[in-house]
Amino acid sequence: GGRRRDLETWMGLVDRGYLEPAGVTVVITRTEVGALARMQSGVTDQTVIVPEAIMTHKLILGFDVSKDWIDVGRHGAAAVVRLANEADAIAAFLKAEGPIGLAAFEPTGGYERALRRALVAAGAPFARVHPNEVAAFRARRGVKAKTDRIDARLIADFAALELDGRGLKPLVEGDGVLRELVARRRQLVDALHAERCRAALAESRAVRDSLAAVMAALEAALAGLETEIAARIAADPDLAAMARRLASLKGVGPVTIMTLIGALPELGRLTGKEIASLVGLAPVTRDSGRTRGRAATGHGRPDVRRVLFNAARCAIRHNPTMKAFFDRLVTENRRPGKVALTAVMRKMLVTLNAIARDKQNWKHAPKA
Repeated sequence: GGRRRDLETWMGLVDRGYLEPAGVTVVITRTEVGALARMQSGVTDQTVIVPEAIMTHKLILGFDVSKDWIDVGRHGAAAVVRLANEADAIAAFLKAEGPIGLAAFEPTGGYERALRRALVAAGAPFARVHPNEVAAFRARRGVKAKTDRIDARLIADFAALELDGRGLKPLVEGDGVLRELVARRRQLVDALHAERCRAALAESRAVRDSLAAVMAALEAALAGLETEIAARIAADPDLAAMARRLASLKGVGPVTIMTLIGALPELGRLTGKEIASLVGLAPVTRDSGRTRGRAATGHGRPDVRRVLFNAARCAIRHNPTMKAFFDRLVTENRRPGKVALTAVMRKMLVTLNAIARDKQNWKHAPKA
């Protein structure tokens, strides 16, 4: 049974164009590294040694999500199933598939919500894949064609060959309504900022009046939304207690707290390094030979980084601990101001993560 599934896995790779179909001889081994080799010059036979990493018997699925349907690819199989992007259809499919080892999909701006809920309800482990990683995997595989079905198979293969060995932790869903409210608040803030910039340059009275009316409406909507967010947090005892503890770190205000709780449900559930990497505050080194590149941060959760930027600016003025840390980086370590400020953002995030994890106020907070 196991050997047959391994053979089917490699035949699936042949069907998808990853291997030449002519004269393939499969040698099954669990100890040697995978390789392709010509048996002799001019002979089309290929000996394929199946590597340990991909000899998995778990059911690994890749989902390519669109607005109306979802294409599902299985690792090791060429066939692709198309489902309606509806909760009932997805739930029925997952139930028929049985135990799922790993499911993977790309974010699609909200069209994947029904799939996420169905996977959570089914108790299936899943991962949300960054599109850049799938694009790099596609390039390494030399796959040039792009269709929904090809993408589903590609995501399934990526999940099996790369994600499955990373020891991924389950995604934290958090409060979906709160997450949506926080995202809408960010949209209103961006729209209000754009209107204010236009108002600063407007000369026509009619245009200024129009901008003033729009800004008033946006400000009213923003105030109502913030009230709704605060009420939802207060209605949940656990979230309300977390909000009070996070506020003990001087420099962290209501906007930072509601953003962290709504947009970063992983807070308190990961290590300091993991939460910094998730948000995009873990520097990525770029060294090669004698060249020493500048480590940069990025990707992750830009909305969380935005509020942490403002919180860090406040903290280096009014929080003695963070101010001392910032001054030491600038004066003793000769770090540029922006680099030092980013380090303060990371330190604050790691501290907030520890506060949420330990369910205790910041250790330097004034005693009540």
